[in-house]
Amino acid sequence: MSAQPARRRRWTTAIPVAFVLLVVLEVWLLVQLGHVVGGGWVLVLLLAETFGGLLVLRRAGRRALEAFRQTASVPFGAPVPGQEPGVVGNAVLAGLGGALLVVPGLLSDVVGLLCIVPPTRRLLRRLFVRVVRRRVERAVREAGGTVPGRVVPGDVVDGDVVDGEVVEDPRELGR
Repeated sequence: MSAQPARRRRWTTAIPVAFVLLVVLEVWLLVQLGHVVGGGWVLVLLLAETFGGLLVLRRAGRRALEAFRQTASVPFGAPVPGQEPGVVGNAVLAGLGGALLVVPGLLSDVVGLLCIVPPTRRLLRRLFVRVVRRRVERAVREAGGTVPGRVVPGDVVDGDVVDGEVVEDPRELGR
């Protein structure tokens, strides 16, 4: 049996368990906060964060759609004229932050705020890009491909480097 199905089974059981534990922790934190400041203030806090999250979601959704439209009109990997790098990632993270603010709970609010605040959003975007890049490169290598920009042992040929220009033979072009 390969490691892939075992790893997949582990994730399929870990995610629901983690979700239940997160919900229990969120409820426990809200109850503890209710004991400190009172249930009415906790309700006001939950309503305010939900309303703020909806506003952030609305704004981030518009920005994400506009960034996707601009990005879709240029070839893959080419810079988008008039668009700063990372604008799609920023919009997606801001949308995730807004969604986490809408969800009632203190931990989700903290993570949502980290996704919205620009300095931490930049750090999260870099971390996310690094993780995705590593996973894609590993999947390409496992499939037998090579990753552009990476030197793979065996790809280097010993020999002399000759400066010059490649010129196609016009007789071969006619074939």
